[in-house]
Amino acid sequence: MYNITIIFSMHLDIGKCNSEELYNIIEKENPEIIFEEFDISRTEDDYYKNGLYKYQKGSTVETKAIMNYLERNKILHIPVDTYDFNYFERTMYKRISEVNSEYSNLFNNLLLLSCDYGFMYINSMECSDLLKRMNIIEEETIKKLNEEKLNEEFNKWQLIMDNRDNEMLINIYDYSKNHNYNKAIFIVGAEHRKSILGKIKAYDVKEKIKINWKVLADK
Repeated sequence: MYNITIIFSMHLDIGKCNSEELYNIIEKENPEIIFEEFDISRTEDDYYKNGLYKYQKGSTVETKAIMNYLERNKILHIPVDTYDFNYFERTMYKRISEVNSEYSNLFNNLLLLSCDYGFMYINSMECSDLLKRMNIIEEETIKKLNEEKLNEEFNKWQLIMDNRDNEMLINIYDYSKNHNYNKAIFIVGAEHRKSILGKIKAYDVKEKIKINWKVLADK
């Protein structure tokens, strides 16, 4: 039986959302495999190529926790975010925040609650509902502003995110078709939650191999 626990993360090291807390969660899960939203091939840095990317400036909470865990435990670590892209959205969210105070307040609440309650909040339905509301505001604000460049940025980023989610799940299912394991975890940003869980339902219908997916907070 293939069992995968999804651990949603914020990427940021803030309060209880830190690498130590995530390390403890991984240790409790005791997985045979860690699937990660990461692609080592996207960087030419020697630290990344040597698997020591936790020492890089700006390393995420996940990379630090995973590399610390791998130093103490001989298990498989499989980066699955291999979609080829070189565009990162930097201005769209700032623009939305400038014109919509609710969006700014929701984002601040997301940070505060993640800081106070860590991964249990990030993986909760409360966090999911907050992110869904932010997504709705994004779409409504982009439509209302009706700015050509902003529309292009929004559509481009939405397509990239959708393709990345497909790529990550395809890589996990392809690996599972060719290898036996009982227990794995998949660590991915919380902003992917709605899309990832929706796509998993579709995979359950069309794929012959059956994976028992769980979200950390549901266990």
